[in-house]
Amino acid sequence: MIRKMIEMLDGECFDLLMEKVLKVMFGLIMCGCFPYFLFLLLFN
Repeated sequence: MIRKMIEMLDGECFDLLMEKVLKVMFGLIMCGCFPYFLFLLLFN
């Protein structure tokens, strides 16, 4: 079982997973933090 996990992390599957995770994180930052930053700039 551990060997399969290591092979998954070492292979192309890990790259695809990280790409999806980074896209989701970028989307959350752009949809959450950026409007809040604009709000602070405009109403402060």
